[in-house]
Amino acid sequence: EPTLLILQGEPGIGKTRLLEELSRLTQEKQVKTLWGQGFAAEKMRPYGIWIDALRGTQGLLAATAQLPADLGLLLPELGQPSQRLSDLSHLLDAVVQLLMQWAQESPLLIVLDDIQWMDDASSALLHYAVRRLRSLPVWIACSARVAELVSNTAVSQVLQALRREQQLHTFDVVPLDREQTAELLHSTIAPATLSLDTVNQVFIDSGGNPLFALEIARALSHTSKQPAAQPIEDLIRDRLQQLDETARDFLPWAAALGRSFQPTTVAQIADYPMIRLLTAIEQLEQQALIRPSSSIGSTARYDFAHDIVRQVVYQQLSEPRRQLMHWQIAQQLQQRAAQDDTLVSEVAYHAGLAGDHSLAASSALAAAERCLRVFAYTEALDLTHQGLHHSQFIDPSQRLPLQGRLRWVQVIGGMKGDRADELEADIQTLITEANMLGFVEAEAIALEALIALQFERSNYGDIPQHTQRVAEASQVASPATAARMLAQSGSCLAEIGREMHRAEALLGEAQSLADRVGLVLSDLVCGLGCVHRHHGRYAEARSLLQQALHLARGQQNHWLEGLYLTYLAMTEIEAGHPEAALPYCHELTTVAAKIQGDGSEIAMAKALERLVRYHLAPNEAASLLIAAIQILEQVDAKRMIAYVLMRVAFVDLAGDRFDLAAERAKTALANAKIVNQPSFTAMSWALWIQSLAALGYLEEANHQWARLQTQIQHQDLSQIAQAQVEKAIAVLHDAGLG
Repeated sequence: EPTLLILQGEPGIGKTRLLEELSRLTQEKQVKTLWGQGFAAEKMRPYGIWIDALRGTQGLLAATAQLPADLGLLLPELGQPSQRLSDLSHLLDAVVQLLMQWAQESPLLIVLDDIQWMDDASSALLHYAVRRLRSLPVWIACSARVAELVSNTAVSQVLQALRREQQLHTFDVVPLDREQTAELLHSTIAPATLSLDTVNQVFIDSGGNPLFALEIARALSHTSKQPAAQPIEDLIRDRLQQLDETARDFLPWAAALGRSFQPTTVAQIADYPMIRLLTAIEQLEQQALIRPSSSIGSTARYDFAHDIVRQVVYQQLSEPRRQLMHWQIAQQLQQRAAQDDTLVSEVAYHAGLAGDHSLAASSALAAAERCLRVFAYTEALDLTHQGLHHSQFIDPSQRLPLQGRLRWVQVIGGMKGDRADELEADIQTLITEANMLGFVEAEAIALEALIALQFERSNYGDIPQHTQRVAEASQVASPATAARMLAQSGSCLAEIGREMHRAEALLGEAQSLADRVGLVLSDLVCGLGCVHRHHGRYAEARSLLQQALHLARGQQNHWLEGLYLTYLAMTEIEAGHPEAALPYCHELTTVAAKIQGDGSEIAMAKALERLVRYHLAPNEAASLLIAAIQILEQVDAKRMIAYVLMRVAFVDLAGDRFDLAAERAKTALANAKIVNQPSFTAMSWALWIQSLAALGYLEEANHQWARLQTQIQHQDLSQIAQAQVEKAIAVLHDAGLG
């Protein structure tokens, strides 16, 4: 049977009521139930619907002897895991393993209401859970509004995939017919007030929508006349006017929260006395304006009878009053966010509606950085746009550093193509403004973002110039800021193999400053590792790069984690230990698969793994390697193309496959020139020359040697590239040339 059921229909058609009935029936059969609900206000809160579902099972959580350690990333009250998250699959597995534990004890029903408002990260977890849990007694039931669902790309894609896999059953909830509408009305108001004409008119006016029909029925119960047809919002407003002052004062605070609520939370935020709170809750329940939340748990929660009711209450508030209420909510949530960082996106949301631009921008940044740590890249980019919007209204001394960090998140979050061109221009503007105003820290942050973007896009030509600007700016920065600036600049030069003497000098100065202020910087450790790798000191390089990898994982910086895994794999390849590179390649593939971008990350990871296998068994790995190189060409990863083809040519030359070696070395050279990587250029050229000589094309080999000599500086070459140049010289010398 399909493991996911989705109820689709218009607002008020009865989707949630059907899910509640399903939950009641299954609980009677000893089925454990989890209930999560999506809210329009929380589309940038990663895993929000799952967090609520899990938090609603306090009894189950308390009774579970061994909770997965990584679960603390979603539920901070369980305690943070001892190790940082290195892979999205660990987080998804933590949730799924918990569900598996519960399902092995008794069947499990997971209800996710209003998934049209579900965030992208929650969608990925839903797809993963369906696939992993299909062999267990676990059923997932969801509801969605069709119109809004179409605009949620992530959820729609998950549902399409499950439909293809025959794991989805869709049920369209249709309007009631005349008889069903009559039955509903007779169960709601006194039969004596219902004539046949009245029932017919209610059916016509409501179109068979249960929520609308009930509102008309309630309106009928308060008048002796047949009311004219009105929009449902007007009917709800009429009912709100019948409430006493206590209930009317309470409702707007609940509406402004934008989600289900604990009455005590509303009382705390609004400074509402407990006696008045109990009176308001009692009246609102009697009037069917609010109802106990469907989430399962020990803490009492309420929600509006329908989201339309929430909207009507909220729309009645004047704009100044809305802002004041959202400001009060943001202040209270900010205090709680110190213990629960899952709330920072809600702080940003309410601060934005309050017009508190400073708090909205800083909270959006904090929320975006948290999203990166849990691989929620789409939400991270959305939050940066929100933060950038609010930051333009605050003082430059606060705005410029904030914007620099938001731009950094956009670089790491994977902005590509035309958007990356716009991002580069925006960062350049930010650097210029920070420089003119003398804000060194802000300029440094923006320069770091620019260098990272240039590195990500393989635009290495301008990087030395940018690193020089960083070095100059560091002269007037604090020791901690200067250490970070110099470490990043020196590391970047070392990673691309450019101006190695200056790279070592920058890293040396950064090391001195970092030691003075007690900093341990992953950029510094990586840069020093790359210097050792450049000089062929592979044991030292391996040790330092492993330290850098550990630091990146501790920071939950998945972009750096992937980079350092790449360097470790390359170090083992160049050291002549390709078998030792395989574990790094496997880890890299896993990390790259979770990074949302243009596909280049996973393409490069797979190409590196197939290069290693070609080193170990050329004949068996040849076809897969060719396919991997073709994918690299499609994503235009020229630096990795140059590296892979250069190493493949090295293997081919050693295996006497001279035609292949010549062809691949020549193509590697073309790509190495584009990315302006001196060692790649020299080594590819030297391998091409050796291959040409082996094929008997001595004149062409000698001609290429003459060209090579004019375009390289031997002091900039890596040890392994220099070795191949010397071999080329020896080959030509043996042939009486060179």
